[in-house]
Amino acid sequence: MNVQTMHSVMDPIRVLLVSPAPRAGTVQYAHNLASHLGRRGHRVSLLTGVGYELAAYARDYTPIEAIDRFRPRPVRMWQLWRHLRELRPQIIHYQGGQHPDMFLLLDMLLRKRRETLAVYTPQDLHSNSRRAHHDAAARSLLGRMSYLFFNSEDNRAFVRDHWRLDVSQSSVKPVPDLMDFMRQDVCPEPPAVPNERRLLLCFGLIEPRKGIGSLLEAFALLRKQCPDAHLAVVGKALMDTAPLHEAIERHGMASHVELVAQYVSFERMAGYFERAECVVLPYEAGWNSGVIPVAYGYRKPVVATTVAGAGEVVRDGQTGLLVPPADPGALAAALQRILDEPALRDTMQPHLEQAANDCGWQSLVDETESVYRRLLGG
Repeated sequence: MNVQTMHSVMDPIRVLLVSPAPRAGTVQYAHNLASHLGRRGHRVSLLTGVGYELAAYARDYTPIEAIDRFRPRPVRMWQLWRHLRELRPQIIHYQGGQHPDMFLLLDMLLRKRRETLAVYTPQDLHSNSRRAHHDAAARSLLGRMSYLFFNSEDNRAFVRDHWRLDVSQSSVKPVPDLMDFMRQDVCPEPPAVPNERRLLLCFGLIEPRKGIGSLLEAFALLRKQCPDAHLAVVGKALMDTAPLHEAIERHGMASHVELVAQYVSFERMAGYFERAECVVLPYEAGWNSGVIPVAYGYRKPVVATTVAGAGEVVRDGQTGLLVPPADPGALAAALQRILDEPALRDTMQPHLEQAANDCGWQSLVDETESVYRRLLGG
């Protein structure tokens, strides 16, 4: 047993992680963090939404499904208060932020006397369902926190320069591999892609900022050079996908493009990542992506644009290729290099192995635990 583990077991911390959304990347982040802290001997509970998608998976913490944005759950809320009276958390750690007004209300309810310390990982600074009051709510929420864990320097700079908040009590750690748990617990479901095709995967929420239109234009150019290329765009749609389908038909790509506009199971997700030649993220605006470390976990190179913090985690020519946003020609050329240059892929493999190791959870959990202790000691 190392010194870090001995210290954790001898002096456990009572932690309440809060991730209201019961599905997708933010709660997967919270699940991994909670499990790693629990394995170190800390007492961890996760407050999340009803319908928690990871309820069936192995864990080292207590999940509490009490949040429902659509209707009140008095029985579940009563169970939550009973649990909190017994847990008496020393640290409340908020995760995410699509609805900063909800987080602000939760913090007011959970910390009535502000005696419990609160920290925050603001993974989603720019809400998908943006409202006029969101910036004010987010600034107020961040101002209540004792410490901030950012996932990119780009996010920290935005809070400092745009919201004019003090970020001296903060640190930056890239998102680790959200699907780390999946590789042990999930049997991949292979996608229905012809064996002779080479699969390019664009994974994650389908929304305007993701640049899917530019990707389709790039793929139309790519097919002229790589007729065996196949594109899968997979993720829940937060936009009208009719223009995307129209672009696919216009370019005659229906047999080579799969648009799966829905949230898929972990089994299907694993199948897509295992089958892919590379992962492509043509973002045109927004914040950091949790898809990149998942790609590294599967040792897949990433072709990404130079926005949303991708330049901080994709090493051009080593773990992937970086291109300007909204430039179909440059994107098509980068994808062709990945498909048609075996020497480039061979060169990338040791760097991808290192990236996969770097995307592990130990470093982030070490720092999180260290911050908790420093705050409690101070």
